[in-house]
Amino acid sequence: MVGVAQRTIVVQNEFPEAYEIGKRDIIFLLDSTMGATVIISMREFIKRFIDQIPIGPDAVQIGVAQFSNIGRLEIDLNSHGSREEITQALGKIKARPGKTVNIGAALDFVRTNMFRADKGSRLSQGVPQLLLLLTSKKSSDSVDQPAQALQEMGVLTLAAGSKTADVAELKRIAFTESLVFFINDFRSLYRNPKQIISPLSILSGILVTEEPELEITTVQTAKVVRDIVFLVDGSSYVGNHNLPFVQQFITNVVNMLDVQPDRVQFGLMQFSERPKIEFYLNSHKNKQDVLNRISQMTVMGGSVLNTGAAMSYALSNMFQASTGSRRKQNIPQVLVLITGGPAHDEVKRVADRMAMAGVLTFTVSTGQADPQLLRSVAFVPELAYHVENFPDMPKLVEPIMRPLITVHGVTVVTETTETGGHPTFLIDGSDNVRADFPYSQD
Repeated sequence: MVGVAQRTIVVQNEFPEAYEIGKRDIIFLLDSTMGATVIISMREFIKRFIDQIPIGPDAVQIGVAQFSNIGRLEIDLNSHGSREEITQALGKIKARPGKTVNIGAALDFVRTNMFRADKGSRLSQGVPQLLLLLTSKKSSDSVDQPAQALQEMGVLTLAAGSKTADVAELKRIAFTESLVFFINDFRSLYRNPKQIISPLSILSGILVTEEPELEITTVQTAKVVRDIVFLVDGSSYVGNHNLPFVQQFITNVVNMLDVQPDRVQFGLMQFSERPKIEFYLNSHKNKQDVLNRISQMTVMGGSVLNTGAAMSYALSNMFQASTGSRRKQNIPQVLVLITGGPAHDEVKRVADRMAMAGVLTFTVSTGQADPQLLRSVAFVPELAYHVENFPDMPKLVEPIMRPLITVHGVTVVTETTETGGHPTFLIDGSDNVRADFPYSQD
């Protein structure tokens, strides 16, 4: 008899910490010309959202406005201090007739009339300010300057469109293009709201002013807790000329998360023929120190890639309590293998050992790396990411981020004979997994 390891994943769609997401001011800006049925669906969508978050002057505050050719205030950020009061006020919101919409004017209306301290905005206190636009039409006025004014103010705008809404216009309105959503029928939104609820819950806009330029960044603010180790190919397959693309990818991931000993910890290794530890999970306590060390890394060189040996070394030396691992505290353990060349040793068995130890392996590859092999190295094949060229590696940050902070691994060992028998797969078939990740189908 031999042990057979099967891997499956559980997607943490709703953070357990969602009830601790912290203070934020959120305004919903609704196109009032969408019709009574859609507006009722929008009310239900907002109600379901506030049912799962803490509401109040020391938690999340909610505001609502409608617009057609002009803006109309429905609920101020500070006019209702409880979930019940907001729910009651939502029931009074009704659709209004109209054939055209002035989204630019509506954005200005919200900025000048609602994101104000006397109306409940806590912008001056550093509380994240978020705006969700929902419209089914293209604007009849210009949106560029009003959208820019909101960004400069420090508001993170999300834009959702339907029917005849202009996607290109929505991209100019939203804080980033990743915060643009096109939904065929808004009436279905309240039944499957996760794609919008997630960024509303975990993103915040931060303005960093360095004269004369204004830099706008986004960061994760949900209470993500993980230990993440980057294992980087330091061979000639990467080389000094491609290392900046790898560093940019890692830097962008780190910038999206809250680096603290009780939140996200990062470790860094590189390898070629032999592994080399750059820093442990507990070496650096804040984001800036982690970023500084990433920028200082230089490649080892060499043309032999002992990938399996490096993974085994990471398991023995990085995922240990003495070097910062919180595995014994049931904190998710993640390895991100980044490589540009072929493995010269056995990796599949080491990948199984990783999974058995509770480490969730992601792979990020390019160049001469074998994407098929790496699909078997990743915890499940869908956690393997590949691009053809090194300059495209930073583009993988967006698709990898959500699984990187939401996926949990489950490894089950069953017994079967060496000459026969079939492994049994244990798959979480709940709605939470099915809605976002068909990873278990491979």
